[in-house]
Amino acid sequence: MLQNNTLIPKSEKRVLVVDDEFDIGLWLKTVLEGNGFIVDYYCNPLIALKEFKPNFYKLLILDIKMSLMDGFQLYREIRKRDDKPKICFLTAGEETEDIKTELSEAVYFIRKPIENEELLLIINIIVNK
Repeated sequence: MLQNNTLIPKSEKRVLVVDDEFDIGLWLKTVLEGNGFIVDYYCNPLIALKEFKPNFYKLLILDIKMSLMDGFQLYREIRKRDDKPKICFLTAGEETEDIKTELSEAVYFIRKPIENEELLLIINIIVNK
């Protein structure tokens, strides 16, 4: 397993994962925690929004397609409460170029499926920027 997380202070390793596919969310939580991140995972975006803690997370990983609220809606609601965390959207193939121009800030996209090592490399690059 990739252990490329020594550059990140512990306080900067808090991640919120929201994905309504339980197996994907659990996989993300397991891989990230196994590499030193502190992860809160929610499979329900409405509960994630209700429980969201401003000024707490370094990174938010949000699935784009969720049933109760899509990742972009969740992103917009969270941004009303906290503009600091970096944002990474999980995509299963949605077209991201049009979306990037719509958003008012730099966001990142991870295309599913992805291998553990590549995921960790991307997450460490995002967190260290």
